Amino acid sequence: MTTEIDNLLARYFGGNASEKDMQWLENWLSESKENRDYFAEMTALYEKLQPLSGNVPKPNTAKAKKVFMEHISKSETTKPVIEFKRKPFYQSSFFRVASIFLLVVISAVAYYLLNAEKEIVFATATSKGQLQLPDETKIQLAENSRIVYSSNFSKKEKLIRLNGQAIFNVGHKGNGKLKVMVDETFVEDIGTIFEVKTLPDKVSVSVKQGTVRFYTLANEGLTLHSTETGVYDKKTKLFRILAKQSENGIAGSVHIDFQNMELSDAIAIIENAYNINIRLAESSLADRRITVNFDGEDADLVLQIMTETLNLNLEQTKTGYALSKRN
Repeated sequence: MTTEIDNLLARYFGGNASEKDMQWLENWLSESKENRDYFAEMTALYEKLQPLSGNVPKPNTAKAKKVFMEHISKSETTKPVIEFKRKPFYQSSFFRVASIFLLVVISAVAYYLLNAEKEIVFATATSKGQLQLPDETKIQLAENSRIVYSSNFSKKEKLIRLNGQAIFNVGHKGNGKLKVMVDETFVEDIGTIFEVKTLPDKVSVSVKQGTVRFYTLANEGLTLHSTETGVYDKKTKLFRILAKQSENGIAGSVHIDFQNMELSDAIAIIENAYNINIRLAESSLADRRITVNFDGEDADLVLQIMTETLNLNLEQTKTGYALSKRN
């Protein structure tokens, strides 16, 4: 019945209803208030379709009303008078459909915003910071350093961008191998603990345990093992191993040979070999060069020899040691 009524209404609103159609419509409207409400609702909806053009047939509601009223005037006066009352727009089917559509759109946008990939930033200022990532990788971030990683970290890949200095104790949950991106270089974990430093002219990687790959997209780089330190020169685009420590890396059995080496590189090796932290009070000290050989000396003696050789002051701090110029 609904299909027949809808077809009849289509002919009616198109202005093409026959006299028989008009009689049927009149009888149907007189049957119930529900039918009359539906008719009023469809009348309002068809009137809103008036501006449509193109391949959509234009409803002629004015003509339809005129023909229908002429038909009513011919009918028996005993028949009920039909009143067309429009429902408020908010009660119409059109309004309900539009509301549902709007709710679906809002829900879809909210879901996208909540689940879209975002960048997470963790940074330090004057003190160190620690955090643990979803794959259980533990990071000790030095002062004035910053890491950036995805909110989807370990779901597909494990990529961290580093600016500054950090020690990574790698976890192995989730998907992919941990990669640390420092400028144009990458440090790829092969099950390890390692430290990465970025400086204006170089990037250094010191391996505490395990093995890492240290490379760029254009250079296959180095494979560094436990207690080894490698450096990438940003100007020459070259990698080099600064020194190979003893196999077990135990302090007191370290063998190091510095041949005209920059102090910053020498410090990176000593920090890695003896698991200590050394800070330069003035950045200009990093370019000083040192030639010296160590064979089993402890950390304190190594630092004393270096400071005497380079005419520096040595101060023990809460976090390690500090080197500064002598007055």
